[in-house]
Amino acid sequence: VSQPTYEGRYNFKEDPLWNYKPVALPIDALAWYQCDHLGTPQEITDQNGHTAWSAQYKAWGEAQENRSEFAQQIGLTNPIRFQGQYHDHETGLHYNRHRYYDPRIGRFISKDPIKLAGGLNLYAYAPNPCEWVDPLGLISCGLTGNDVGDASNLPVIAKGSKEWKKASESIKKGGKTNFRVADQVTGEKLLKDAKGDMVNYATYTDQPYKKGFEHHPNESHTNAPENNLPHLKWKDWIAGRKSGGAGHIFHD
Repeated sequence: VSQPTYEGRYNFKEDPLWNYKPVALPIDALAWYQCDHLGTPQEITDQNGHTAWSAQYKAWGEAQENRSEFAQQIGLTNPIRFQGQYHDHETGLHYNRHRYYDPRIGRFISKDPIKLAGGLNLYAYAPNPCEWVDPLGLISCGLTGNDVGDASNLPVIAKGSKEWKKASESIKKGGKTNFRVADQVTGEKLLKDAKGDMVNYATYTDQPYKKGFEHHPNESHTNAPENNLPHLKWKDWIAGRKSGGAGHIFHD
């Protein structure tokens, strides 16, 4: 095998790396996404308004795709699934930035990187895929379903508002939820509205319990830095895992 010659001075004008002129790829066709209320693609329509791609989804995101003759001719396809998810054709999994999601079982295949801050089930996607999204594979706002990063980015819920009612019903229903109110007293009121009387256990108690809550401080210095506000951490597993729930009510 011949070896390169390094004799003489380097001349960048003769180097093909510097002589290459990038050009934009031609656009062969235009297409438009038609998404549902959560941003999941339902159809892709072509420049004539015809359906080029569509999908029938199972409850947790497994898709049965249909492509028109036009789409097959130009190689048009769609790897986008639930918000933040990219379909990996080789594995059948959905890449979700921080981890991979398996739509056949409705679970992530690795643990939540924020650990128990995202809920007791470290592999869960969301309580309800018709109302929630998890674009980063992390934690979602109970009102909007959007990932907010830190607790301080959650919207503050006012007592007696429609958001208050929605939050109360969501906590009562179960699953994992995250809400924010103005202060600790208001947080306790929201929890009582949803769950009735609950025992207030000591902070970070080692005492086992199925139903109750604890007052936790700002945990931004811990392995759950997104919990950057004081909060009530509650759980209710009296009725069992299927109908129980856990979550946080953050406050200032």
